[in-house]
Order: sequence, then structure tokens, then C-alpha cells
Amino acid sequence: MDRQAYMAWLSELDELSADQRAEAGRALAEQPSLGAVVCLLEERIGAERRCPQCAAEGAVIRGQANGLRRYFFRGCGKTFNCLTATPLARLRHKERWSEFGASMSKGETMAASAERCGVAGSTAFRWRHRFLRAVSGGVVKLRGIVEADETFVLASRKGERNLDRNPGKRGSKASKRGLSGELVPDLVAVDRSGSTVSAVLPSVCAAAIEAVLRPVLCKDALLVTDGCTSYPPCAVALGVSHETLNQTAGERMRGDLHIQTVNSRHERLKDFLRRHRGIATKYLDSYLRWYHLAVLPRASSPRAVLDAAAGMLDVRPAYIANAN
Repeated sequence: MDRQAYMAWLSELDELSADQRAEAGRALAEQPSLGAVVCLLEERIGAERRCPQCAAEGAVIRGQANGLRRYFFRGCGKTFNCLTATPLARLRHKERWSEFGASMSKGETMAASAERCGVAGSTAFRWRHRFLRAVSGGVVKLRGIVEADETFVLASRKGERNLDRNPGKRGSKASKRGLSGELVPDLVAVDRSGSTVSAVLPSVCAAAIEAVLRPVLCKDALLVTDGCTSYPPCAVALGVSHETLNQTAGERMRGDLHIQTVNSRHERLKDFLRRHRGIATKYLDSYLRWYHLAVLPRASSPRAVLDAAAGMLDVRPAYIANAN
């Protein structure tokens, strides 16, 4: 952080509430890993102490178990902790989660994560997908000039037991040239402020693209795309202005209009997926969450990963759920 940004950050300290000051103090005090993680997780409960079973408020503290407070709600007679009914429930070795968050913030491979945290590869795999399942996409709106384009990833059935074809080798290429059913389309849309959404598409058709863009595209947005024929009817259905760049004819820019930003997002996504050497298609939407969590932010941190996994932070820019 440069000095100007640091001074701006300091100037806002007076606006913090008492609880926010206490939280900032804990973060700056460099607490032991387990204590820091437990404090972060306990913040999910909040002052209302809402029961995850019946969604009513007013639970009371009733002891501890496995390092976490237990809560009891008299109305339904159920006990719970801060991880009950979340993807992180029943995971062990919480004292290593901070180090695992550091590994995820760096986008490390499974083997590197397991070695860093001192756990088995199967444990690192389970943690990765539980953490990513817990991440929420948040709410984002794309405004102004919005670039949209799809990229394609080779379909992978890695891990399936009953294949109806011969298994492929890791890193292999599609057997057919051009676009085919062997490729999975991923839609990425970004505005000039950097807000980004992405989704795995069932197919590149106007209806599938509309389903992704309708919740996030403002009515005054200008949609800029390449020559794909699915976008004009999609823009009409969404009621937004649309401009097409004929890249086949060499039209890469027209005044302020281009799709270089979204193409840059595609390249960073491909680099990220390539690092992990073959992603099963069934996990592709989870890796999109990871891409938004660790790759797109200017400076991803272990705390940001843990915040997102604990439900304390929405991913910005937003991940959009699988469009299937």
C-alpha cells in the first residue's frame, strides 16, 4: 500500500464502530492461527444468534465443542455452532485453515497446498471444494460499456467411473477442429470499471446468455460483442443497446468500443486453469469462483479467502452461478 492510500485508510478509522475497532485490533495483533480463524468464524453468528434449523433468533451459548461455541435454541430444542449447515461443517484441523487460505490466495496446486498445510492430498482436495462451495457470488451490476464474450474449455470427465468412451490423457486436445460438443462454453462479461461476471453455459444460445446477463445488466448499458449471432436477439430481449465488432474483418476497435478487456479476462482464466492441469467439467464452476476470489483482485489475501469461505465477504467481482 502506498503512503497516500495508507493515509486515506487512517483517516477513516474514526468512523469505525466499537465492534469494527475490536475486529481490526485482532487482525493487527497477529493472533495465533487457530485463534484468528475461530474469531472469524464466530463472527458469522452475530448478535441475533439465528438458529440454522428454524431460522429464529435468540439462541443462547451452551458450552464449547471442538474449539467452537455451541448454541442452543429453546424454541426447536436444537444445538448448533457457527459452521452448522455450512459447507465447512465437520472439517477438522482448523488451526491450518489460515495457511490453507494463503495457499488458495496464491492459486497453488493441490500438491503444493497439501505440503504447505501438512495434510494429505485428499484432505487438501476436500478443503478446496468445501471452501469454494461456501463462497457466495454477491450482487453486482454492469453499467456503461459492457463487453461480453465466451471462451471455451475442453470438456473433462476426469474422476468418472463409468465412461462410455476410452479415457483421454491429461492435456490432450479436442479430436475435432473448431467448436464442437467437446468444448464447454464460459461466458465472461465486464464493464469499464472492472466489475466482472462469469458463468458456465449449457450452450452458446441467446436464451442461455440472457439468463446470465438479465440479473446483472443495467438498462442503460451498451453491450459490445464480437460477431456471434446469439448476442443481437439477446440484446433485444434484454432491452439494451448493442454494438458488434466484426473481428473477422479486422475491426478490433471502433472509437471507444473494443472487447480487449474481456479477452484479457479470458487469457487470465486460461492461465489459471492451465496451472492446475486438467479440471473436471463438474468442478468448473467452482474454479470460476476461485478465479474471482484469487486471480481477479489486485491483492488477494489469506484473510479475504477465509472471509469469503465463512460467508463474511461476497466475491467482488461477482461469480454467477452455473447457468445450466
